[in-house]
Amino acid sequence: MNQSSVQSMKRRWQSFAESDPTFYIATRAQPWKIEEFFASGQSLVEEVNRWIGEDSPRRRMLEIGCGLGRTAVHFATHFEQVDAVDISQVMIENARSFKPPANVRFMVCSGCDLAAFADDSMDLVASFLVFQHVEDEQVIAAYLREIARVLKAAGRAVLQFDTRPRRLILDLYKSLPDPLLPRAHRRCIRRYRRDPDALSRLFQSANLRIIDDRGPRTAEHVFLLGPMQDRDP
Repeated sequence: MNQSSVQSMKRRWQSFAESDPTFYIATRAQPWKIEEFFASGQSLVEEVNRWIGEDSPRRRMLEIGCGLGRTAVHFATHFEQVDAVDISQVMIENARSFKPPANVRFMVCSGCDLAAFADDSMDLVASFLVFQHVEDEQVIAAYLREIARVLKAAGRAVLQFDTRPRRLILDLYKSLPDPLLPRAHRRCIRRYRRDPDALSRLFQSANLRIIDDRGPRTAEHVFLLGPMQDRDP
């Protein structure tokens, strides 16, 4: 794994968090009001909660790339404990400042592993609008292996990627220096499109299997994953 790319990603997200965190978490033309920003995470959480099924255990979950906690605070109504990690110390400090529910814990992570969490410890691992910003495939592969490690036998992962077909004109556009690009198209905030078949191979290599998916070949392609072989809980 290219550690320089991980460190670059951390530096850039520190800068994003310092300048305009709500924009970089959920980019849109109109500035967010903070109440509206947090409320926007509820419908996504409710959809995930229905998707994983009523019988899925809800003792402990992990969110990767939590930002300010827009979805983590809503997961807290469904899980006994929510662990939420982000590579930006500033994001985590800000998330804590919003006085989240008592069963939510925010932590800074390395940007390439989940070393703070034990094997077989999570009923759910979730990540939205995060892996789409990671250019280095090795970083994604490392996270997938870690997700498989921390999931319980009957655990589930819900992960979002951008799987729209790549276009040569966009690749040429993205090769321009960052100062020539709009802020939403610069490195580490731009979307990196990935082939769903290539993702399937990465999942398999990490010992994860696809249970279901929604929105194939779109910007919001979400996968429901489980351990390759279910074990007795």
